[in-house]
Amino acid sequence: MTTVFVARTIITLDPVCPRATAVAVRDGRILHVGSLADIEQYLEGTNFHIDRTYEGAVLTPGLIEAHGHLFGNGSVCAYPWVGFDDRQRPDGSIDQGCTTISAVLDRLRAEVDRAIATDTTLLGFGFDPTFHEGRPLTAADLDQVSDVVGVVVMNASGHLAYANSVHMARNDITSDSVVAGVMTDEDDRPNGIFHETAMSLLFTKAKITGANPTEATWNGGRLAALAGCTTMTDLAIVAAGESFETFRREASKPEFPVRVVYAPSVNELKRLMSLEQLLERSRILRDESTERCALGPLKWIADGSIQGFTGKLKWPGYCSGEDHGFLILDEDTVVQEVLPFHEAGFQAAIHTNGDEATEVVLRALERILIAAPRPDHRHRLEHCQLASRAHFQKMAKLGVCVNLFSNHLYYWGDTHRMKTVGPDKARRMNAAATAKDCGVAFSVHSDAPVTPVGPLFTMWCAVNRETRTGFVLGEQERLSPEDALEAVTIGAAMLLKRENDLGTIEVGKFADFTALADDPLAVDRRALKDIAVLGTIVGGDRVELN
Repeated sequence: MTTVFVARTIITLDPVCPRATAVAVRDGRILHVGSLADIEQYLEGTNFHIDRTYEGAVLTPGLIEAHGHLFGNGSVCAYPWVGFDDRQRPDGSIDQGCTTISAVLDRLRAEVDRAIATDTTLLGFGFDPTFHEGRPLTAADLDQVSDVVGVVVMNASGHLAYANSVHMARNDITSDSVVAGVMTDEDDRPNGIFHETAMSLLFTKAKITGANPTEATWNGGRLAALAGCTTMTDLAIVAAGESFETFRREASKPEFPVRVVYAPSVNELKRLMSLEQLLERSRILRDESTERCALGPLKWIADGSIQGFTGKLKWPGYCSGEDHGFLILDEDTVVQEVLPFHEAGFQAAIHTNGDEATEVVLRALERILIAAPRPDHRHRLEHCQLASRAHFQKMAKLGVCVNLFSNHLYYWGDTHRMKTVGPDKARRMNAAATAKDCGVAFSVHSDAPVTPVGPLFTMWCAVNRETRTGFVLGEQERLSPEDALEAVTIGAAMLLKRENDLGTIEVGKFADFTALADDPLAVDRRALKDIAVLGTIVGGDRVELN
């Protein structure tokens, strides 16, 4: 049976046929694109039916989130939300944001009895001190929540965490535990603030009850579909153990609401196995990939978070004077760890937030490509927020792609220009226009759950570059709406090496479409984020979220 979907207009992003009003689908792929009259003529004498569900809508190629965390985004739904902004839940309801530290503590107190009853650590997610006059949570704060159970709060970035005294005691964290990333008080005792790799100290004996893996996977899929995604990534999953196998099993089901591309987290997995073992496991995962759930790149993290002051910056560093930045991976380590995977044909996705980290990783990738030349490797820099024009020119020369964190411009833009990197560097943050001008393949992303998954909002950020206060952060780096739509379709498909199947509406590709209430290329550019998502189609099937 062939299905013909009709719409008010179809944006194909195929220059041969840029607009249409009907698309025919067979066996999950696109058979014809054009007008309904033309397609009916082509299909005359065959078995087909017309689906008019979205006949008043605008269809686009399925939107792709090329850097999110599907499993993590679904998992945090099980924990108290203590972020500043409101958060959507998988059922469409809203968790209200906590706009004061007292509201954060009250939200956590409401969950203490449950933690006591289950003898588990109370875990909250989403706190960011930049929205609370720069004041982080300390053990003294979280001791007000409970002196009976352990309390841990994850920073929204995922690069910092905060713990109460009970939790530190249960995990044997004392003055003897002070290493890089363990913050201390005036007496050199841990004060409950943990950065980057030091966060591992918090979970040696922690017993945390949250969403089961099946629930977390489906929550992540539903959140992505609600936002209009037809393909969602998990770009740093611990690709081992029972939870991961559950994730793969559920994401492979034909009724799962999005296609999934996942990237194993090398930083985490090398704690569990050698790099040689991980390389062999990656070969197996690649062979076991399906159209619905596939191995993508492998993920490395080279530095930290800019708003957390742990990203590695070039001179003059952070304008506030606060600087906890360090390289999690130095140049030699990047070469040593990435080279074997490069030689085996795998793609690397490397997190670099600060400009010093970007420079170090580009030098490492150049060494790798000199040692083992390989065409069309498409290694990627993730976030890459402070890259200069020289960095983008180097990426183009090396064939390196970039995935820019455009949502930062809204959520932390004011913080960056005033408190972290200053106005000059902030103007060039997430420089999508420069990436395009230099010929670098790029996409833009949400990094959910760091910010909510939502390609239309991410497009709005890249097109308008407005901060929370309405300040335009680097007008010269604005994308056109057309370029922004291509970034979350064609560009994302390129970065995932799926351009033969995804990214445009043309014959032979997967029948993945997003249905919108308005035309993103025709509305006022300020209205992009307000366009309603009416639904999605994956493999020719309408996605049902009930």
